[in-house]
Amino acid sequence: MPYLPSILRPLFKRAETALLLHGTEPRTILFLGVFSVLDGFLPMLPAEIFVLVLCILQPQKGKTIVLIFAMASALSAFLLASALGTLSTSAESLSRQLLGTQGPQALAIMRNWGPTSMVFFSIFPDSPRSSIALLALSGVAPAWIGAMVCIGKLMLYAGILALIGHLPTRVGRWRGPGPVWRRWLQRRASRFVAYCRRIRWLARHPEQRFSTDQRVS
Repeated sequence: MPYLPSILRPLFKRAETALLLHGTEPRTILFLGVFSVLDGFLPMLPAEIFVLVLCILQPQKGKTIVLIFAMASALSAFLLASALGTLSTSAESLSRQLLGTQGPQALAIMRNWGPTSMVFFSIFPDSPRSSIALLALSGVAPAWIGAMVCIGKLMLYAGILALIGHLPTRVGRWRGPGPVWRRWLQRRASRFVAYCRRIRWLARHPEQRFSTDQRVS
């Protein structure tokens, strides 16, 4: 994590270690799901990281993980939209503050598409806070915003779960000579599969994680 400020690195290391130590426990799913509700208000470890690691360590509960975290994202969006809806700031003013000269154009697109635009923005990692704020200040009901965020995150998390479950069986078929795009895809897929194996190995051997951290420090 070299891109993190030095003051935040110990916090993120502790969170990563705790996730590896307790990621195989069923209660961790609910705890992190509740914790990820705050992601809409405070930029912390993205919920996508929780979903990825938990689905790797508890694949048999993958559907439950996807559903819980999608609902947590929806609740986070609903609470944020409800809070912003009480402000007197206009959507036009906020769009200019957040996006500069592109603010009015982005706001027009979101108003044309309505709450359904949140499905698109929610497919990407992290919480779409700016989009939630603009729609909330435009008068869109928080319940609609939360529902669209839930759909988008369901698509994202289901995609993560599908990659974890099916990619290992596909990688071997892509090996060997072939088009450039297939070799590129094979390399990325192999790295992802290796990452999943690494996470499982560290969860079974936490002492190796600690010794690695000590050597790095």
